[in-house]
Amino acid sequence: LSFGGAQPAEESCRPSMQVKVVLPTGEVNVPVEPNSTPGHLKENLKYSIRVPPKQIKLTCEGRELDDIKPLTGEPNNVQDGAVLVAERREGVVEEDMSTKASPPPTMIKKEEPPKPKKPKKDVVRPTLVEGDVKKEKTLQPGHQGWAAKAAYLEAKSKKRHLVYLKIENIEEKKAYPEHEDFQVALALGDPQCSPVWTAVVQLLEIGEKARFTLSRKVLDFNPEGLAPDDYCSTWEVELLRVLEVEDVMEDFQQLLEIESSGGKERAEDLDNVSVHWRVRRWMPEGSFCIASSRERIAIMPGYGLVPIEDQNAPPVPISLGEGQQEAVEVIASRVGPGGQGHLYLKSQAMKSNRPAGCVIMDVEVVAMDPCRGPGTPGWKGWQNLINEREVGDQWLDEADGRRKQLETFGTLRKSTEDSKSAEAHVAEQVHKFAYNAERRYRRALKWIDMDKKEDRKIQLEQATLRMRLAKAMSLAHMRFGENPDPATAAEKAALKEGRQLLSEVLKVSEALNNSSVRYECMKMNLQVCIQDEDVVEARKVLSQLQEERPEDEDLKSDNARINRLENDLSLKQGAGTVEELQKDLQQAVTAGDKPKVSEILESLLGMFKESKVTYDAVKTCKVGKDVGNAMKMGDPDIAALGRKAVGEIQALAQRAALGI
Repeated sequence: LSFGGAQPAEESCRPSMQVKVVLPTGEVNVPVEPNSTPGHLKENLKYSIRVPPKQIKLTCEGRELDDIKPLTGEPNNVQDGAVLVAERREGVVEEDMSTKASPPPTMIKKEEPPKPKKPKKDVVRPTLVEGDVKKEKTLQPGHQGWAAKAAYLEAKSKKRHLVYLKIENIEEKKAYPEHEDFQVALALGDPQCSPVWTAVVQLLEIGEKARFTLSRKVLDFNPEGLAPDDYCSTWEVELLRVLEVEDVMEDFQQLLEIESSGGKERAEDLDNVSVHWRVRRWMPEGSFCIASSRERIAIMPGYGLVPIEDQNAPPVPISLGEGQQEAVEVIASRVGPGGQGHLYLKSQAMKSNRPAGCVIMDVEVVAMDPCRGPGTPGWKGWQNLINEREVGDQWLDEADGRRKQLETFGTLRKSTEDSKSAEAHVAEQVHKFAYNAERRYRRALKWIDMDKKEDRKIQLEQATLRMRLAKAMSLAHMRFGENPDPATAAEKAALKEGRQLLSEVLKVSEALNNSSVRYECMKMNLQVCIQDEDVVEARKVLSQLQEERPEDEDLKSDNARINRLENDLSLKQGAGTVEELQKDLQQAVTAGDKPKVSEILESLLGMFKESKVTYDAVKTCKVGKDVGNAMKMGDPDIAALGRKAVGEIQALAQRAALGI
């Protein structure tokens, strides 16, 4: 689920040739592909002519064009620069869209950027003093009194007051928002908005319009660009509505308005939900639509090809809880079919897979798939099991692909400050995608247990699910980077469970005499052994795999991974040995035991020369300082050994800098 639109103009109509289309409301030049058809063109024309495509008559030089034949082919013969006339067919039209009093389609303003943030000298939210907010006179009386709840204005609160306003800068005759269809939306008490607006709203009844004199300096505080901040003192403000909304994280970053709750049923984790979504810009100038699941490309006089919202577009499916569009999931989990909600997001909230800046996410839940396993509506048995496993397989392939990217990057170059954030992002994707796969496999296994069927086909499917679950669990906890932290308790538990699952699958594959499942199980067991740092078992499994299929190219990569693992474990062991030798050296220097000091320096020198320890380990334990103390004992032989050791430490540093 992405916010790129359904049919981008640059993809749907590459500018191979130009035609002029004459519409009832004007003319427009349109780029089209020569092999596209008049039927394709009518799909884009229906939004401006406002009738179904089959009721549009498209002619060129008096000839009606054939909908299914290419524009440039027989019998259409449309040439570059041709003039096409588009009009409604005469007579009564079946399914006539024009009989409905529907509004014209909404244009999607993809180019509408977030409001640029002005440089501020004072980044601390100002405190109001007497005279900062002065109500001069009421211009229009209100129709409903109200009072702000003090708890909703606090830094931490589950509820907030969201107010809708019309604001005008009187000195410059500048209205906010710029169009009558929009309203300025602000949360009272928002620490990223000037406190003047909270004070202004508290002086108004709902429906009241009044003139205020506001402090220019206090008004200027506007880090998120949600409120007007012109250098002006005289303002007129009308309070349109006051709503109580949910603060999802209790920090003013995610404000949820439920417009209608819909049906009683609520979506659960991994449920398939059909929704319409829209993204609007959240700024005082107006809440322009900048992305939509209903996006289509229309031919509009005066504009040409433009993205618009098609209110007849079908809903799009999402799987709840998989994190592909968090904002959509937040709303879809809180309303039933027919319900609608709006999530107001600050610039740093839920940043992934959405337009940058402050936005408003609108979501309408259309329908839910009620199937949740055996005995629930829509259960189709084997078909549902296979579908669930295939979704898990897709996530597992995504996770494994990103794992390979990270490992390839790690073998080709050393991590830098510039690359670490990108590496961390890819590692996060590995964990997220693997966790999605894990949940799918667990749910499918649960369904098998609930269905209580034990034929050979089900046994094989169960074995396949178990071994892929083992791989997903290991990937969900896999550590990356040059010096990863030790395995957590959660990772150790996951690897233990994974190895148990694979052991069971191996027995089942042998009992069913299924060599393909057995081989796949052994390959996954190899991956888990490598992650579990069990070199002995990994070598054993690799040897068995090589005997069975020596032509398998993946085994060469696995052999290289085991070699790297052995080297890493050797370096870890070397780091422990250096720390032990360091303690012995400190004691020998304190005791003045020169023979012992010489012996320890020889051991350290050998480790440094043979790179049996990393420079990071040497730097962390600061063994060089203790070598320097030994050199000060006054013994020339010890001093010479110390100089050699220091030289090898410097060589280690150079090799580390080169990534060797």
